[in-house]
Amino acid sequence: MSISEKTLTAAIVAALKANEAISDVYNQNFAVRYKSDGSPVTEADMQADKIILKHLKSTNIPVLSEERQIPPYAERKNYDYVWMVDPLDGTKEFTRKNGEFTVNIALIHQQEPVFGIITAPALNVGYLGRKNHGAYKIRDINDWNKTPVAINYKNFLKESTPIPGGNAAPESTVAISRSHFNPSDNELIRQLLNHKGEPSYISRGSSLKFCLLAEGKARFYIRTDKIHEWDTAAGHAILLAAGGAITTWPDKGRFIYNKESLQNPGFVACTNPGELELLKTKFSF
Repeated sequence: MSISEKTLTAAIVAALKANEAISDVYNQNFAVRYKSDGSPVTEADMQADKIILKHLKSTNIPVLSEERQIPPYAERKNYDYVWMVDPLDGTKEFTRKNGEFTVNIALIHQQEPVFGIITAPALNVGYLGRKNHGAYKIRDINDWNKTPVAINYKNFLKESTPIPGGNAAPESTVAISRSHFNPSDNELIRQLLNHKGEPSYISRGSSLKFCLLAEGKARFYIRTDKIHEWDTAAGHAILLAAGGAITTWPDKGRFIYNKESLQNPGFVACTNPGELELLKTKFSF
């Protein structure tokens, strides 16, 4: 099955409506609960999840969401297409009210991300990427729910700014997690960049680190602690659409989705696929 514009429109509308609900909660006092793994969850997470599922249901494509029970792998392994959703990525940043949280929606085809949309309601910006169709930055993302213009894939792209492929930040610029950076990664980063000088770090919450790479504001995003597929899928799709690449680390393999375990391995993402291939050849850990 090819990806229809109706399917992509459903994902865009889902992200925009979730964006609005999250903003409503963000601007009030809200309670924070904690899951069994210690991660925080709020009413915004749950509302966004319901809204996204409602809009994606029309696509007849299965949905895997952080906030829902995951079907057994015996069932999932037969999915050709599947939505990978984090209704509110960066809940820690949401509770700290620093603005660095996002809605992540990605479409996976045969374990590869082929479409992704990320919205950041507090920053009033969004990003979209589609395989073989390029990546886009969407300014004033919060205005879309108020516009008289029909929300559909074509109109959305008309009002968005293409992200040129091949953007490249200074070679030593590395995006790192604001809340989850592992200090032991410093040594790995220095080894990877030993011919480029001391690393220059840019810290961001949520999937915004992938967006930094897509725009060419950072050169690498390196992560060795484990995060889940819904944390990376949309950003991965946008990075690929902008001409970037990602590899698992340290085994330097293909970065895939809808695995038996939905926890990711470590990875290195880069704006330049050629540079990533060089790293694969040069370094062995």
